Amino acid sequence: MLKAPKFWYTKKDTYLSNALYPLSLIFRLGTKIRYVISKKKKANLPIICIGNIVVGGAGKTPVALKIGKMLKQGGYNPHFVSKGYGGIETNNTLIQSWHSPKSVGDESLLLSEVSSTWIGLNRNKSFELAKNNGADCIIMDDGFQNPTLQKDFSIIVVNSEQGFGNKRVIPSGPLRESITRGISRTNLVITIGEIKESIKSKIPKHIPIIKGLFKINNEQKIFKGQKITAFAGIAFPEKFFNSLRNQKAKIVREISYPDHHIFDENDLLNLAEIANKNQSILVTTKKDFVRIPKSYRSLVNTLDGEIEFEDEKLVFEILSNVIENKINSSV
Repeated sequence: MLKAPKFWYTKKDTYLSNALYPLSLIFRLGTKIRYVISKKKKANLPIICIGNIVVGGAGKTPVALKIGKMLKQGGYNPHFVSKGYGGIETNNTLIQSWHSPKSVGDESLLLSEVSSTWIGLNRNKSFELAKNNGADCIIMDDGFQNPTLQKDFSIIVVNSEQGFGNKRVIPSGPLRESITRGISRTNLVITIGEIKESIKSKIPKHIPIIKGLFKINNEQKIFKGQKITAFAGIAFPEKFFNSLRNQKAKIVREISYPDHHIFDENDLLNLAEIANKNQSILVTTKKDFVRIPKSYRSLVNTLDGEIEFEDEKLVFEILSNVIENKINSSV
């Protein structure tokens, strides 16, 4: 996946954005037609969907991981269902420890560290497989824009720094659909960072907004004062670089790769050479780490942490009510 164009996140209209606007209108029309002709299939399990309105980088997977942990701690047995973006596997598959990011994608590997994770193009079939294997609820990572999937509760994640960009639909902007259409199907908004007025003004008052922050694990403070060569293949690597700076790390080199980049031997040898010349250590994100060949992982450190919600009790209560209501209505 290529890096998002800069004009997507400029406040003023640009020549490129205006030139591509007619294509955006066609894209929006196609989206509307798809919603009209598609038939939703109901699942027998509570389906909690976590998605976003913008293309990439909002933070939905870290939010899914956090919610998965919360529900497990609360006594539920959630299973994750994902398309397996970036992987070549199309059949409905339960993620195993021996799977690679090339086969099942990096996000599904991260999710499987928390709870059972299913991938496949037919997500309704994944729902059935999850239920047959003991799941009492489903956390769907992405799929918010898929009109064939019946959701019981939909959460959209918004990164405060990005917001909704120039508020235009792709390709003239970063939106997967119009803000109005997306919000109309939303039950909860989670912001990564402060709840800015530019975001709050677009959300109706009846939809709760909860702030989330990425908190670094305490042991990660070892990076303070260290010389670091930082690299990442994510949609917005600047967030990762800034997190390292907040830990008072001395970044001597920042290296960005395309989103979901699969690292090979040459990549790691080049990175090791750069770090050696700079007398620094290599640091990347946990999401990137799973895309590094296992034989080279000992060369790389990761910045670990997780999303923390401002009101975790409220988030759990909301989701618990959704799950219990669906279970009770099915009895």
